Amino acid sequence: MAVTCPYCRTAFEADEEIVQCASCGTSHHADCLAENGGCTVFGCAEAPKDEAKVSVSNQDLRFPGTQIPSAQPAAPTSFLNLQTAPVALPPSIPSVTPPPPMPEGAVPAPVPPPPMPWPSSGPAYAANFNPPYSPTFSGHAPAPFQINPGYIPRKSRVVFVLLAVFMGVFGAHNFYAGYNKRGVIQLCITVLTCFFGSIITGIWAIVEACIIDHDNDGITFI
Repeated sequence: MAVTCPYCRTAFEADEEIVQCASCGTSHHADCLAENGGCTVFGCAEAPKDEAKVSVSNQDLRFPGTQIPSAQPAAPTSFLNLQTAPVALPPSIPSVTPPPPMPEGAVPAPVPPPPMPWPSSGPAYAANFNPPYSPTFSGHAPAPFQINPGYIPRKSRVVFVLLAVFMGVFGAHNFYAGYNKRGVIQLCITVLTCFFGSIITGIWAIVEACIIDHDNDGITFI
């Protein structure tokens, strides 16, 4: 009889319950034989049966936890026989049929030329694209500032009075207000009399500075 139990590798004691295998006669502890479920000697008929092998397919190894449909059912893959299941291939790309050859003597259709770039300057730009100026239109340069031809600026009364006081003998205030005929008369009186008539034109200019409040176009001074 063996002196040690082949399951727990401990020596037998005198007070322990020892059981012998019915097939090979190997001694075991009663608890060890019950825990193992049979004899622990390899190849013994009383040895416990092997546990059921778990079959795992190739699909489960590649995509654990997912179910992927395939064209054919996957054969199980075992760790013992290492059988691999066929893998479904993706659908093939349909082939493109080339166009039929052109008959002899046929002329291919002309290819249209690329569009001409839109001119950004020059006569063609001015002839084809001349929209009115808009501050929000970024494709057109802003037009230069132009004064309305019918607009007449207003004259200043302060300037008119100062010209009448200091240069009224020469008719400068009348030239400024547009009364050119009066200005010429006052200038001639002053110059032709060698400034002796400047007394007359000076008084005349002071009176005009007091009573005239508009220019020759009838626009009131500012």
